[in-house]
Amino acid sequence: MDLLRREKAQISFLVAGCVALAVFVWAIIAYAPMTAVLSVIAAIPLLSLAARKRLVVALGLSAVCAPLIWMAFGTTAGYFLLNRSRLEGLVAEITAVPSLTSLQLGDDEPWPTGSGRTGGYDSYRFINGHRVSRYREQVAPDAYQPILYEADFLRDLGVSPARHLTLRTSLERLSLSGFSLGPDGEIVLDETIRGGTPWVTSFVYRPDDTFPISSGAEGDRRLAPNWFYVTRG
Repeated sequence: MDLLRREKAQISFLVAGCVALAVFVWAIIAYAPMTAVLSVIAAIPLLSLAARKRLVVALGLSAVCAPLIWMAFGTTAGYFLLNRSRLEGLVAEITAVPSLTSLQLGDDEPWPTGSGRTGGYDSYRFINGHRVSRYREQVAPDAYQPILYEADFLRDLGVSPARHLTLRTSLERLSLSGFSLGPDGEIVLDETIRGGTPWVTSFVYRPDDTFPISSGAEGDRRLAPNWFYVTRG
């Protein structure tokens, strides 16, 4: 009876572990870092409990999964390999809106304590080099650095709110801070950089497959035909 119960428990652990491992593989392909980490944390003990040599299985799975997570989510090559089709889809979205030559997502910040204001304000949110805001109270067209109302500016450019939202969502999904159009159809996709970092890293798409003119630093490299990874100081 005890043996039968033990076998049933092992089968349950094995099934649950395989499901968690399948989720891990899906998370790698879908580029979902948190899901990948959580699923592998669940898969390793479950599959170990289903095995006779639990320590060997646990160490073996850890030795395989840990480098996979690092290569997928901790390296530029891994990011590009897993997201290339999404990046190319974003390039197509940008090309379809020629009136948008650059866009920076910026940040939605809360007003400082004691300012007497509630809600938020837009920081470093730019469209075509112009600072914009979604908040009417922040708009200042006559300031030293003019701030335009985003909805009005987009309407003047002939860009629908839905198209703009789609672009922003695609950038955020890929952990990018914005894009800009360069000469000869070049599209620069900027990575999100933490404050204080003295350089900007970008994925650059070149239709003619020539190396970006403005690059040349030691870290710049070709990732694939038409694609480059560029570091700018």
